Amino acid sequence: MNEANATVVSSAEGGVTTILLNRPDRLNTITIPMMQRLRDALEAAESSGARAVILMATGRGFCAGQNLENLAATYRHHPPTVLGKIIAEHYNPVIERIHNLTIPVIAAVQGVAAGGGFYLAMACDIRIAAKSARFVPGLAKLGLAPCLGGSRALVDALGYSRALEVALGVDEIIAPEAYAAGLVNRCVDDDDLLSTACALADRICALPQNSVRLTKQLLRQASMDASRPSPKTEAWIQSIAASDPQHAERVQQFLSR
Repeated sequence: MNEANATVVSSAEGGVTTILLNRPDRLNTITIPMMQRLRDALEAAESSGARAVILMATGRGFCAGQNLENLAATYRHHPPTVLGKIIAEHYNPVIERIHNLTIPVIAAVQGVAAGGGFYLAMACDIRIAAKSARFVPGLAKLGLAPCLGGSRALVDALGYSRALEVALGVDEIIAPEAYAAGLVNRCVDDDDLLSTACALADRICALPQNSVRLTKQLLRQASMDASRPSPKTEAWIQSIAASDPQHAERVQQFLSR
């Protein structure tokens, strides 16, 4: 997992595993192989005996979301409804792995977290934002809806009305505003991002592990009301959204910029 050119790189120190998204030249945009490696890294962290995970990224941004060039290429050979299948088969397993880990996952976010990158951060148990962080839900602009468990995460964090405003918003949310709204747990200077995440992870590691496991399990279950949409439902909804011709138009408009 430590290959120089790997799109996901992990390292361990003490009881903390740090996982880095590592496509800095593309703002860590999401690809299927990258998500598969991320899932493998999360599973390896737990099986190694880690007590906490920090999810970070290299370069200027945390994750700019789906690689739209890859998506446009996919649409040349498959109907747009394939997007739901891609999410269900390749992206949702990462979210389910984060949710089902017995150890907390801390997202440490710098720069942009857009689209799927925003919802990936929202899937984590705790979020720390550098002051440079910019959160851009963005999918509505592409004719799409929240994914990766984002509908539930937004409502948990903000309540329905504010969640709807954020999901449909066209503007980015800067880190201090995200903190004030409750989207992130902390907002710190960029130079303090890693140290803050590590200090929090170390405090979690010092707690009785069974207490941490049971507390995460209880609170995750409390947020997973059966009446709320699951990532599987979101993937199905995304197929419906992607079938609208305006989605393909918006993707092409974005790429033409």
